Amino acid sequence: MIGVLGGTGVTGSQVVAALKAKGADFKCIVRDPAAAAEKLGGDVNLIQGDLSDPSSLDAAFAGLDTLYLLCGHSPKLAEMELNGLEAAKRAGVSYLVKSSGSEKGVTADAPSEIIRNHYVVEQEVRKGAIDWAISQPNFFTSNLMNMAAPVVAMNKLITALPKETVISMVHPADVGECAAELLTNKSYQGAAYYLAGAAVTMEDVVNTMSDVLGREIEYVQVPPEAAKKAMEDKGMPDWLIAHMGGMMGFVAKGGMAHESEWVQKLTGHAPRTLKEWLEANKGAFGG
Repeated sequence: MIGVLGGTGVTGSQVVAALKAKGADFKCIVRDPAAAAEKLGGDVNLIQGDLSDPSSLDAAFAGLDTLYLLCGHSPKLAEMELNGLEAAKRAGVSYLVKSSGSEKGVTADAPSEIIRNHYVVEQEVRKGAIDWAISQPNFFTSNLMNMAAPVVAMNKLITALPKETVISMVHPADVGECAAELLTNKSYQGAAYYLAGAAVTMEDVVNTMSDVLGREIEYVQVPPEAAKKAMEDKGMPDWLIAHMGGMMGFVAKGGMAHESEWVQKLTGHAPRTLKEWLEANKGAFGG
């Protein structure tokens, strides 16, 4: 039995879909089963458990042999995922797949507290008390949703990133399929898998967006200070603003530019493209 944490989020929901497609035996450990059922459907096995409440995890993890360890963005990510790791040890879980950050970003001195948290958890996972594999997805195509509102309102893609910034964006569905393969095939244990699609520039992004939407979208680069102010105006918490700012600086310096063969190897198909994602989500951009 596979246990899936974070199953209602962008990544986790794709893992759930991929495990269902494989016919895998799994259950999702969620804070609110009723809310999760509305999102994931009534055919998904749900059990209550909360990474911030270790006492809730022993019953939730009962009967598991494999665990997908994922916590959404939080300044307490390391604390909560380590709660999950310790509960997995107590439950006798024999194999886990940790969802982490991009390959080059997960370091002790990463420019984001959240990514430094991922580094802390990776180090504990790699000690090998439980057999492990690590999924390291790159910049998600779905991150472009954060830029959708000005596209709809003003036909402008507004970002602090220069046009020439190169990013090997990965489609969330590919991440889900890769994670499902790692979870159901323990021959991958003992390694980290960097997941990325084809490299594109931000100029490619705006050109593809214009093509898909059938109207010209203007690229507008703003100073980091302006981007920070916009996030503050949206009411985003300080820790998330700091994370976004740190990662945008990392991306601008080429930290997420390199491609990877692992989507092809793990799924058996080429990575889904930026255009495919935009076509499927063009409604969010006024298409």
